[in-house]
Amino acid sequence: MKKFISILAALTLMAGCFSCSEEKDSKSDSKPVEADTTISEADGSVDEPVVQQQAEFREYQAEDFKTINVNLTKTDKEPPFKLHSLNITDIDFGERISPCKQGEYRDIYKPDFSDIDDSDIDDEYREYMESVRTEWENICKVPAKGAIQFWRQCGNDIYAAVGYDTYCSGGDHEVSIFRVDGLTGKATEIYRHSDPEESFAIDTIAVPNGKVYIAVRDKGLMYLDGDKLVPMHYLEGYSHSLMGDSSDKLVFMSTKEDLKEVPVDYEAKEGEVFRRYSENEAYLINGEEVVISEYFPDKDEWKEISRRTYTPEEIDSGIEYENLPRVYGKLAAHTEKPEGKRKLDVVTDEYRVGTGITGLDILYADHDRLVVKLSNKNIVHIFDMAKMEHYVLDCSGLAPMCQYFEGGLFVYASNTDSNLYYIMPEMGLTFTLIKFPQRLDDDYGNYVNAYRGDGSFGFQQQIAVSKEEKRDPETNNIIYTNYDYEENIYWVNGDEMNG
Repeated sequence: MKKFISILAALTLMAGCFSCSEEKDSKSDSKPVEADTTISEADGSVDEPVVQQQAEFREYQAEDFKTINVNLTKTDKEPPFKLHSLNITDIDFGERISPCKQGEYRDIYKPDFSDIDDSDIDDEYREYMESVRTEWENICKVPAKGAIQFWRQCGNDIYAAVGYDTYCSGGDHEVSIFRVDGLTGKATEIYRHSDPEESFAIDTIAVPNGKVYIAVRDKGLMYLDGDKLVPMHYLEGYSHSLMGDSSDKLVFMSTKEDLKEVPVDYEAKEGEVFRRYSENEAYLINGEEVVISEYFPDKDEWKEISRRTYTPEEIDSGIEYENLPRVYGKLAAHTEKPEGKRKLDVVTDEYRVGTGITGLDILYADHDRLVVKLSNKNIVHIFDMAKMEHYVLDCSGLAPMCQYFEGGLFVYASNTDSNLYYIMPEMGLTFTLIKFPQRLDDDYGNYVNAYRGDGSFGFQQQIAVSKEEKRDPETNNIIYTNYDYEENIYWVNGDEMNG
């Protein structure tokens, strides 16, 4: 079990009933995109132009669709797919002593415990730091259990970056990648990094069609070829993270800050963005570039979806990445507010849909279907361009959040005192998939998160199963509380839903 320490000061789904509006006969004008003309030259002569017709760009307004308000109907029947589950807390990844905890490297990477001797710190913090120092001294002698640092799912398999290097000031020196059979829990090591001089921090794992891609901090993007890592050399010097919008595409957000080193005691002027990265390292951030790209493994090609540079003022006020064009299912999409209007359009490379909604979150976009929800309420709108129908589902009576995957809606809440539902949108048929167990109490650390894998979609649930309070022997006041947490994942495999 994973153990977390916190100060207990603030803890304390036959048919559905539809109601339809009149179908509108009007449709927006569709304008074809101008054709590309390619001129080929050979032996100094010019051939006839070869015209490559582009797909017609489509434009729709909300009134072009037949609106269907779908009533939700709960059922006790089994859902039309298998819901898998696995307790990932106790998966056995073995034990190791990191090479940085041995020999000459032991003291090089020793954490700074000097605060323990500071007379100004309170007794609670000193006691905590002393326990950390004792634990560090123990792990230099006793092998540490492997702990998951980052993981991603591909079908029924989980790919996990597992670290054995705890309390190290120099990074991650003992790290492995494991493939875990989600149906059995068996873990198989597929790559290992063990080097006391070189840190290896895995920030991202993606496994489309079974091929493993990773982003390593300060080393960039790589893929696994057998037991060897091959650098991809894309936007070197950028930090890369996988964008989890799509289950079958490799879409990365790459960021690079324009930094100017300054003294650690530098006093920032108005309009400047100052960041202190460590006791001896500080910078002014003069800007940040954000690039959204899709990688096509079969062609070994990149497609840049968007690029934007942020000013120091924008960074200081808080960068919002949500409206950057990104892939939602099959297509890259973003929202636009036409000039003089309050309601949003959703725009892809293939179409524009005037939604008639003032605030929305995009859930999914493909060639003939767009799924969005209201930003402030769990009401889902599905625009079906093949049928020219607009389905509206009010899911707010079930839970406040939802995600769309393989034709269905998963509705959930972020807390563990809730249920997980699956809805067949066109019928409103609603299945209860999970009744999550109640929390131990109202303490910190209990949550439910939705996640997307490669060809899979699921939920990660963490819940406290026990706690131990540390009390002051004189006052009996709670100094801190140790919690033991259990972490479970529940998922559906897209191939099984479609099979």
